[in-house]
Amino acid sequence: MKTYKTLLFALMAIVMQFAVACNNDVPEPPQPEPPTPEVPQPLTESHTLTIFMQGNNGLAEFMDSNLQRILASYYDMPEGDFRIFVFYDRGNYTRLTELYMNDGMAKQRLVEEYETSVSTVDKEFMRGVLAKVKEEAPADSYGLILSSHGGGWVPSDLYDVYLLNEGTRSNTPQAQPLFYAQDDYDCMEIPDLVEALSDTHYSYIIFDACFMGNIEALYDLRHSADYIVASAAEVLGAGFPYETMIPMLFEFDDHSLKAICESYMEYYKASSGTVALIDCEQLEPLAEAMRAVMAEMGEVDVDDVQAYDAFDYHLYFDLLHYVELGVENSTAFEKALNKAVLYSGHTETILTATGDVDSFDLARSCGLSCYIAQGDCPATAAAWRTTAWAKAITE
Repeated sequence: MKTYKTLLFALMAIVMQFAVACNNDVPEPPQPEPPTPEVPQPLTESHTLTIFMQGNNGLAEFMDSNLQRILASYYDMPEGDFRIFVFYDRGNYTRLTELYMNDGMAKQRLVEEYETSVSTVDKEFMRGVLAKVKEEAPADSYGLILSSHGGGWVPSDLYDVYLLNEGTRSNTPQAQPLFYAQDDYDCMEIPDLVEALSDTHYSYIIFDACFMGNIEALYDLRHSADYIVASAAEVLGAGFPYETMIPMLFEFDDHSLKAICESYMEYYKASSGTVALIDCEQLEPLAEAMRAVMAEMGEVDVDDVQAYDAFDYHLYFDLLHYVELGVENSTAFEKALNKAVLYSGHTETILTATGDVDSFDLARSCGLSCYIAQGDCPATAAAWRTTAWAKAITE
């Protein structure tokens, strides 16, 4: 009997332990460690950078200064297999040079001199210059900095009409014609720029030019580079901080593009600036997300949308703000946008030459501008509908 009771008590103890165990919360399995952030690796491949400066348009004084800053940056270059070429159309001379060190001095080697009468915004001319660089310095990868006036997707002849007649409430011109780029009074349209760049795929393109951070132009350029750095608003004449930027492009395999954007904003934090880093591979998914948005888009008062210019009838609006005002739920679009825009920064005020004010408030910026068709500007709306971006999101 005693043995039986002992076994019974033992069995009851086991049952009670089991019940207690079942009633207790089962501890969660350990969570996996978060992925370690990718650390940029030193740039080991050969890399050729071309800096394409078109200053025969009122920008020569600024570009002279920038060229000196570029030369000064050469003293701080990291070790590596790299070469840097500078094309500069100043008006009184047009030449392609290569930077090099001689007796401890940064100098320029003349590669080719061109007739000053040549139009440097001719797509075949630009293509020839870039081909010459590749012939001189074949590399594993290529980078490109484009410095000139800029106006993004807006055709230059329409921009003139826009200023004089359609886009203002007066007949007084408010600015010079822009696009990318400008040589005297000739301008290069974005489709021509795409063709000029078509022989080389660039690791990055940096636009030291106004208004190039608009989705219409960037969508056209989506196959030209892996990444694009551009401003949705106006860029001050001093341009990018070349003395620090140029060495950064050769330090790491990601070319320090995010850090360059951050240094740009640090440089202009007390004045005026906005800049974004764009992943070109994500522009197609962004177009798909925008197409879904456009199918649900309600009526939006353009006066409520953040603009990047001071024209009476704006050409450049904040893309995300437009979407948020037009649809009830913008979550899916924002996810696509966050993948496409890897960095975005802006000051609270933008200095401008596009209106009768010196500056305007920039309360928000997603990094990308877009055009919103307006009934008061039918020619502008018609031109916008011919862009690849408009077709991708509406047809």
